[in-house]
Amino acid sequence: MDPELKALVERELELARKHTEDALRYMARFGVRPGGEIRLFYPPDVRQKTIDRIPFTRPVKERVVYRTEPGEFSAVCPFSGLPDYGVLTVEYVPGSWILELKSFKYYLTSFRQVGITQEEVTALIFEDLLRHLEDPDYLVVETVYNVRGGIRTTVRVDSREQDT
Repeated sequence: MDPELKALVERELELARKHTEDALRYMARFGVRPGGEIRLFYPPDVRQKTIDRIPFTRPVKERVVYRTEPGEFSAVCPFSGLPDYGVLTVEYVPGSWILELKSFKYYLTSFRQVGITQEEVTALIFEDLLRHLEDPDYLVVETVYNVRGGIRTTVRVDSREQDT
């Protein structure tokens, strides 16, 4: 293998190994052991950090809703190493900006190898979108995850319910 590519692969493996070990140590503090196989995953910091945006200059108030199709949004459960699939819904009334959809899609797919809980990923997406949109009238991010163990998890963050 090309030495430059080999070094790149080694760096990626080391990053994933370290984050997986850190997650396992964190879980052990609470007496939680991973179920099933242990698989490597990346930390949330590897997600795409930027989302392009477009100025919104219309005088009308409009509600924008983006909803992924089933199977399009996923991250990795740090407890099982398995993918967590969910439907992500983003709703907002634009202030100065709207999201550019192609870069938003790339942003969402950047979570596919990230080890993060369902609750944390929803909060992180909310924080990232709020930073990019700057001044929406309101922003809601909701994830509804596939049933696991007979339980459907829904996580919702609403800017109108935050202490800001």
